[in-house]
Amino acid sequence: MDLIEKVKKFISYWYIRYLLATELYMVETWERIVIHIVFGILFGLFWFFNYYITISAISRLRGNHGIIPS
Repeated sequence: MDLIEKVKKFISYWYIRYLLATELYMVETWERIVIHIVFGILFGLFWFFNYYITISAISRLRGNHGIIPS
């Protein structure tokens, strides 16, 4: 049980630091949720771009078949 408490404390510490760094501690709960959704969508778009477009383009430039079959 001590390990679980340490993990909770660790996650809580970094979540508070995240809120302080992004200044989300000052906004209301619904605003924080909207901003987290926007961050999630942006992260997903960056992942999609890097995984599908960038890596495929580099693979084709190098002469490999690429990740996505054409």
